[in-house]
Amino acid sequence: MEVQNIMTELSELQVIYPDTQVKEAVRIMLSANLTELPVIDRNGIFQGELSMRGIICDALPTYIVDGSLKNVNFSPGLFKFEDKLKDLMLTEVKMIMKQNIRTITPSISTFGAVTLFSISGDETVYIVEKDGRLMGAVSISVIFKRLIE
Repeated sequence: MEVQNIMTELSELQVIYPDTQVKEAVRIMLSANLTELPVIDRNGIFQGELSMRGIICDALPTYIVDGSLKNVNFSPGLFKFEDKLKDLMLTEVKMIMKQNIRTITPSISTFGAVTLFSISGDETVYIVEKDGRLMGAVSISVIFKRLIE
C-alpha cells in the first residue's frame, strides 16, 4: 500500500511558518495535543519541523544534550534553563526549527515509510511532492491502526 492512501492530508494538519513566533507554535501544539509541527513557507514548500523536544534541547547546554555530562544532579540551577527557554519563546521558528528532514513522496510504500521510521527514530514522516510542497504526513500510529483494522 502507498502512503498516500493512509496519510493525514495537508488540509488536516496544523502547520506553521518560518516567521511564526515560537511561543505561538507552542500554543498551537498544546491546543492540538501535538509535540511537533511541520514548517512550510507561504507557497506550501516544506521547510522543516519544530518540536517541543527540539526547543528543550536548544535551551539546554550542549554538554547535556550530547550526553557528555552523565550526571546532571550537580549542574547549575534550573533558572538559567528557564531564562533561555523564555528567550526562545520570543524568537521566530526559523531560528530553531530542524531542517534537512528526511521526507518521502506520496507513492512510497508503507514499508518504505516504516524503514524511514527505523532509520530516523522519528514517529512522523512528512510526505512531499517532487516540487517540495507538503502534501501530508504519516505516523507510526496510523500504520499500526491500519494493520489492526
